[in-house]
Amino acid sequence: MRVPLRQSVVTGIAAAAALAGLAALSPQAGAAAITGSIAASDGVPPEVREALQRDLGLSGAAVDRRIADEGDAARAATAVRSTVGDRVAGLWFDSADGRLHAAVTSADANAVRAAGAIPHQVRYTARQLTDASRSVSAWASGVPGVLSWGPDARNNRVEVLLDPTRATAATTALRARLASLGDLVRVTESQDSPRQQGGNVIGGEKWVPGSESPCSIGFSVTRTSGGGKAFLTAGHCTNDVNQAAYGKDGTRVGTANKNGTGSVNAREGDMGIVDVDQAGWNLAPTVWGGGSSTDVTVTGSAEAVVGTAVCRSGQTTGYRCGEVTKVNQSVDYGNVVIDGLSYSNACSAGGDSGGSYVTATGGKAVGLHSGGGSATCSSGSGEKFTIFQPVNEALSKFGASLATSTPQPGDVTVTAVSPQNSVVGTAVELKNSAEGGTAPYTWSASGLPAGLTISSTTGTVTGKPTTAGTSNLTLTATDAAGKKGSTSFTWTVTAPGTGTPTLTNPGSQTAYTSRPYSLQLQATGGTKPYTFSAVNLPAGLSVNASTGLISGTATSWGFRNATLTVTDAAGKKSTVTTTFTIWS
Repeated sequence: MRVPLRQSVVTGIAAAAALAGLAALSPQAGAAAITGSIAASDGVPPEVREALQRDLGLSGAAVDRRIADEGDAARAATAVRSTVGDRVAGLWFDSADGRLHAAVTSADANAVRAAGAIPHQVRYTARQLTDASRSVSAWASGVPGVLSWGPDARNNRVEVLLDPTRATAATTALRARLASLGDLVRVTESQDSPRQQGGNVIGGEKWVPGSESPCSIGFSVTRTSGGGKAFLTAGHCTNDVNQAAYGKDGTRVGTANKNGTGSVNAREGDMGIVDVDQAGWNLAPTVWGGGSSTDVTVTGSAEAVVGTAVCRSGQTTGYRCGEVTKVNQSVDYGNVVIDGLSYSNACSAGGDSGGSYVTATGGKAVGLHSGGGSATCSSGSGEKFTIFQPVNEALSKFGASLATSTPQPGDVTVTAVSPQNSVVGTAVELKNSAEGGTAPYTWSASGLPAGLTISSTTGTVTGKPTTAGTSNLTLTATDAAGKKGSTSFTWTVTAPGTGTPTLTNPGSQTAYTSRPYSLQLQATGGTKPYTFSAVNLPAGLSVNASTGLISGTATSWGFRNATLTVTDAAGKKSTVTTTFTIWS
């Protein structure tokens, strides 16, 4: 099961769109695949420009500026991920200044600047956000009124969305537990519950599972083993095993969830695959342009980044654009909780499920439509938001490659990994990610500590180390075209220690809003290395997770009771509470 917040940063940049789909051709229509239109000189078709103007309220000149800015941000994001990698606490694009922004500690600020992004020194590290998300996931699943939870990239915290009208005693108890995490977690409220979408709507690039309501095609793909034709869609559209699938003209196109291995609608994700096994149907590297004379061409895949423009295509509402608002969220649909989903403020309606999400600058497939709120593109009541499944996970899950107009350009880049520490006999899980080239990737590793293995399809390292020592480890991702990317780091395995760690209480502290402040935390015992964390520190101060140094300049006066914690390599903890008095 995937945890809500991945250990590696998998928020790739969104850049220019081109949706992918299946060209629904009846036998009478012949076997020729539909091709995309000739795009503008920057590779962005006129249909995409028109949708961006309409849905984002931009002028033609503003669309040109945004396309150029997001292209620059895409290159900066790749550079940030290849150097800083899993130490980034958040990535987002700001349309106001046209720049990529990265939440990091001061130690990585220069590397972020060198990559072309703007660094923001934050209080909480990526590891602290990961730990908080895991805690929230353990506490929140099944609690009435909990709608979703996950990282808030811009504000360096975990956001939990609650419906106050469905609150019970369990919801009140959850609020109290969340409060114990201080300003690391923020609770917001909404009365618009997410829902997985379906509906009896006819029109557009639809497909129909058996005699059920229609869904939308996501992306044309080929199976990497055997080269069979298929298309991706939503998992909740493919629940039935070996179900007949029909195209937009009513003729059979293939088989959904063949042999029960082509559908996921659970914590792992909302993704499905339909095998195209009927003659006369051909794959096209395009997505429906929403009623325009031409479709939009797909060149590859990417991960979504908060703040970037994204466009989606579905058989009900056509081609609509918006911005990515959240990534890596856990969503409670009422009947199922799904981890790792992303949000946008584009609109949708029933029947759009399974449809395509693409970036607005570069022909990249981003996701598959999973759900949305009560408001549709034509209804003004409720909140307009959509939820999508990252497409690269579906490609890896089902062993498939996108049908593209040409092989995806660019090299394969593996997200950088910080030095790892673990203990003999203690289970570990390290999730990894890659971008560029042609997904899916085949993963391999050299120098793994004894007892650990890597999944060749997902790149996740798991197991229990059996021998103490330090290994020099290299992870390699090989794309469908044979291009490779790798990253190297050390992995130290220590023998289990005796006893528990002890964190020395530093006593009451005094600081001033006009002066830099520092405090070195001290720990002894347990099993090194230690990890330090702090809850409810004064605004402007943060703790270095590796060294235990609290530093910064307080930004407001008052009193704070902060909780300081050290966790040793065996997972044992020691916690103290101290009072900070801040004077102006």
